[in-house]
Parts: sequence; structure tokens; C-alpha cells
Amino acid sequence: MARPIPHADLRLLPKQGDKENKPKDSQSFLDITIDGIKNTTSKNLLLGTVTGWAAGVSVVRVGRIAAFGLGGGIILLHFAAEFGYINVNWDRVKETAGESQQWLDRVLRFVKKNNCFSVGFMGGFFFGVAST
Repeated sequence: MARPIPHADLRLLPKQGDKENKPKDSQSFLDITIDGIKNTTSKNLLLGTVTGWAAGVSVVRVGRIAAFGLGGGIILLHFAAEFGYINVNWDRVKETAGESQQWLDRVLRFVKKNNCFSVGFMGGFFFGVAST
């Protein structure tokens, strides 16, 4: 049987996630803003919008270069396979492609469970794409 720690009243110790012991001056602007929003739904919507906007801006900035590189790479791989420089293991490709349904199911479960965050993310994403 476990014995209690002598001379320590655990009820007086601060909890691990307790932010009230943290002075207001040491909190960042983001912490103060998010703490000001009382509703978790609003927090999820705000967080989803901000992360969606950042992702949208990133996709536009990196997307052109990535699309060019990915498209060129696919064409080069096709020609290399046609001329016999590389051999493609199509059984493994089909096996890996079959796992994509599991990932899609996970994403759909997350979207259904966190619909406020998901709506905010999509709105922020399209706003980020349109703003650049």
C-alpha cells in the first residue's frame, strides 16, 4: 500500500495546468486573448481560422514550386520506368494505396468530432489563399 509523503499537503500545491498562479505580465498576448474567450466553441473556431489562414498562405507561397517539382518528378519517373532504369513494385503501390482509406476515415472522424475547428480551418484556409 502506498504511503503519503510526510509533511506535504497536496491540496495546497498548484495543479499542473493551473494558469492562475502565472502572473499576468508573463502571459503572452495570445494567452491573454484566448483566456478572454470563455466558450470552447469560440476558441476552436478562432484557432481553426488562424491555423487555416496560415496554411492557406503557406500553400500559395510554396504551392507553385511544389507543383512544378512534383509534376516534373512524376514525368521523369515515368520516362525512367519506360526505359528500364527503374522497376516499380506495383503490388506494394497497391498495398500502400489501400491504406489511404484508413487515413481518410481518421480525418473524417476528426472533422465530425471537431466541427467548429474544421469549419474555422476551411474558412481560414480559403481566406489565406485568397489574401495572397
